[in-house]
Amino acid sequence: MDSEQPAPRRKARHRAHNRPARSRAMLLRLSDEEKAVIDAAAALAQLTATGYAAKAAVAAASAAQAPGGTAGDLRDLQHELFAARRAVVMFGNNVNQAAAAFNATGQLPDWSAKAVRLCAAAVVRLDEVISRIDRKLR
Repeated sequence: MDSEQPAPRRKARHRAHNRPARSRAMLLRLSDEEKAVIDAAAALAQLTATGYAAKAAVAAASAAQAPGGTAGDLRDLQHELFAARRAVVMFGNNVNQAAAAFNATGQLPDWSAKAVRLCAAAVVRLDEVISRIDRKLR
């Protein structure tokens, strides 16, 4: 007797049906492993595998997410963080230059106000990336 018995099938939850039915169908070719992953996720969501795949595909396309999934999302967030870090480093350099100019002349350089605005924009950008990470972790 095989020790691995399939889990009993759970009945999919009732959902509102589109009337008339959706007019388009798509064929997905999956490996056994991919099909098993979708089946498991669909069971957790109490949807059929087809319904789950359709909802997931539409949600991903609507959110303009790359097919890479989490890795693609993390890569995008990493690029955003690198860009924000670069802006903060540049701001630190500007602060050093402004301090040197102030110590030498007693006046802040004209460009110091723009540097402060750029730093504020970098902080806003960091806040946005942090919010995106927070939403993904929830």
